[in-house]
Amino acid sequence: MYTAEKEKQPLVFFCKSYRGDLKRFKRFSESLIKHNPNNIPFYVSVPKNDLKLFLEETPGQEKINWIVDEDIVNLSPGGSLQRYHLLDGRLTQQIIKAEFWRMGCCENYVCFDSDCVVTRDVYNEDFLFDGSTPYTVMHQHKAFLEQALRKKKEKYLAYFYKESRKLKHLFSRSGIDYEFGPIPCIWSRSVWADLYEKTLSLENKTIWDALIEVPIEIRWYGEALLKHKSIDLIPIEPLMKVYLYHWQTGEAEKSYMYLNKIYIGVLYQSNWEFEMNAYGSKKSFLSNFLRRLKRRLD
Repeated sequence: MYTAEKEKQPLVFFCKSYRGDLKRFKRFSESLIKHNPNNIPFYVSVPKNDLKLFLEETPGQEKINWIVDEDIVNLSPGGSLQRYHLLDGRLTQQIIKAEFWRMGCCENYVCFDSDCVVTRDVYNEDFLFDGSTPYTVMHQHKAFLEQALRKKKEKYLAYFYKESRKLKHLFSRSGIDYEFGPIPCIWSRSVWADLYEKTLSLENKTIWDALIEVPIEIRWYGEALLKHKSIDLIPIEPLMKVYLYHWQTGEAEKSYMYLNKIYIGVLYQSNWEFEMNAYGSKKSFLSNFLRRLKRRLD
């Protein structure tokens, strides 16, 4: 288990997981441990009831600093174990990721999801500009939006602009619609602290309230950075090649051989890699068959 360090690390890796993603997490953690030659500290948070399972099932678990979600909840203003257990897991996952900085172990962290796979060695320089200033994943999402248009998936454009403008409005910002993801993202504790101290607390809100209102932690971070300028903004494109939807996965095998020249890895969105569900898919045989067929046709 994690114990507080005397000094904050300039950079750590972090992943929030749970038993439903155990198979994915095992694949991810093996890939990260393999490709972490400088032994950048690796932290993982899981629900307290899941910790024993993860310790038993994760190869190389001794190389991981384990945290339970409940410890982060107890440090989080506005949080309570009752609230944590009542909220949807998809929402509490975002809260845990956004509040990890309160553990006091780092100045910056690379936030991964369990469905990430690291495919080449990674170093501090991949994530930090000058040893202390993190890069920020920030772009206009043009490649994805173009792909969506070519596939006649206009609804994804509408969704992107709707969600972007919602946060822009809350921060009284005009101008370009930015994408601040996808995961993995590099986050600074200074940005999260300023979001709470200079925006949310002035409105008697916490990150819990913010994410219940608009459940997109990536956008809260990005817009807070633009608003408060907590760190120097040095934007970069996504760290991983990401396949979010079934209509993107057809390109995966074609491009895999080129990944390491541009990305540190790949991420397959869990909805379209349902075979990796820890307890099998809850869908019927016919539903799973149709999903596989749809993936091939797209």
